[in-house]
Amino acid sequence: MVHTVAVRRRLAPLLATLGSLAVAAACSSTDGRTLPAPDPHQTTTSVSAPVVGQPSDGDGLVEVFSLSSPAFANGAAIPVEHTCNGAGTSPPLAWASTPPAAELALVVRDRDAGDFVHWVVTGIDPTVQGLGAGGVPETAVEALNSAGTAGWFGPCPPAGSGTHTYVFTLHALPEPLALEAGRPAEQAAQLVEGASAQVAVLIGTVTAGG
Repeated sequence: MVHTVAVRRRLAPLLATLGSLAVAAACSSTDGRTLPAPDPHQTTTSVSAPVVGQPSDGDGLVEVFSLSSPAFANGAAIPVEHTCNGAGTSPPLAWASTPPAAELALVVRDRDAGDFVHWVVTGIDPTVQGLGAGGVPETAVEALNSAGTAGWFGPCPPAGSGTHTYVFTLHALPEPLALEAGRPAEQAAQLVEGASAQVAVLIGTVTAGG
């Protein structure tokens, strides 16, 4: 019995030391309460939150309201058949990820000619996904262009004026605009732009001859 008590007395300091080491190890581990020191070689990736007003897919990725044309790429030259040097028909257009809207409206301006209005189309049903070359939906209403005619006016930059940039802007309108046909170009364009909740943009170019 005396021998057993002596052994216990000699082991007590050792057991106390081992217990302290175990507690220290537990406190330094990652248990959800204490964060480990950052690894200087680790790459951190941030994820952006979805933009308010834009739909997202099941993975939370934002689907962007976009406008394109099968006739030309964004920032590229508009084919001659859609200009005054060709047939002068409006180019085909397509769009995707349309946000909730009462109607869609399209405005086309020449950025290098004082924002000359080439086209204003309103009353496009939001379920429509595009326009064919030279056409508009039955429900659509076309205002005048800056040349004073109704509908599309093909790009026709003056000789020697260089490359002109044409901005196609598709607007999602939260309320019906009910624009009447034949409204003056700039007035119609401003009404659309002032009522717009969200836009999709496509840019095309035309280089003047001579």
